Amino acid sequence: MSEIAVPTVGALTLDPTQTEWTEPQTAALAQLGIANAPRGDQLVFLHQAQKTGLDPFAKQLYMISRWDSQSGGHKFTIQAGIDGLRVIAERTGRYEGRTPIQWCGEDGVWRNVWLDAKRPPVAARCAVYKKGFREPLEGVAHYSEFVQTKKGGDPTHMWATKGVHMLGKVAEALALRAAFPQDLSGIYTPEEVGEEESTAAAGGPGQTIAESVAAEYSQPSGEPMVSSAQLSEIAGRLKDLGMGKDAALELYAEVAGREVPVTRLLTEKEADAVLEELVERAKPAAEPPETNEDGVVDAHIVEDEPASADEADALWPEVAQPGSAR
Repeated sequence: MSEIAVPTVGALTLDPTQTEWTEPQTAALAQLGIANAPRGDQLVFLHQAQKTGLDPFAKQLYMISRWDSQSGGHKFTIQAGIDGLRVIAERTGRYEGRTPIQWCGEDGVWRNVWLDAKRPPVAARCAVYKKGFREPLEGVAHYSEFVQTKKGGDPTHMWATKGVHMLGKVAEALALRAAFPQDLSGIYTPEEVGEEESTAAAGGPGQTIAESVAAEYSQPSGEPMVSSAQLSEIAGRLKDLGMGKDAALELYAEVAGREVPVTRLLTEKEADAVLEELVERAKPAAEPPETNEDGVVDAHIVEDEPASADEADALWPEVAQPGSAR
């Protein structure tokens, strides 16, 4: 493996020789929501960051906490976007490209382009060329094994709208890992493990863990992100409305016009829009007007009375100045 150039500036810069997280790095890990991870998992994360040269503080490498029903506890997995895996492969000096991704249906015929918009492909495949190997190393991903679903069994938003693309990335990741097991062992893409099963529920405790998401889901560059006050208010309103994680994520995608897998990846403007929608949903439905036996709407004529000074001050504070005529 070729030597990785590591910057020598910055309080968060990783030193290839360090054996523990430094104090500033530990503080940054707390912001990513993984400061409470077992020490062993944190050291493995440090090792993978040093080995791959990917920067966890620049969101190139992630550690995700997921609930494991078999063990009855949380397990941590290390993830990187498909671009991160490509960078690692390129740095080895032995990566010589890949074959075009192909998809097939139930007929078993492989196609370079999947054109059936009504049905997802059954499988996707990709092969990676590696210097010194006679044949390319292939990865085959079956849709039924990797499609990520909601609790009701329906595909998640990304898999429902971009299933072909998602399955293709899984196939490429499998091929890259087969070609470079030493460099990519233990590092998976979100498309492979399913970030929907992360313990970070929208608006709930532990939400910061899900900062670790695929690079393609990261926030729009240059835009201010959701504030702590907005996060708190969103969480409270979601709870009051009884909205679960799936409903919250669907709302985020609807308002933002993009996939937002965790609340912390909303921009400030998007968070304001989400709050406006939550306020609207909290409003009680208008009751139908009362009608008499003939079906005619009952109405009462009420004489308008002039507002008192105190009432005017409350209703129109910008115009009801002390001493002004009303």
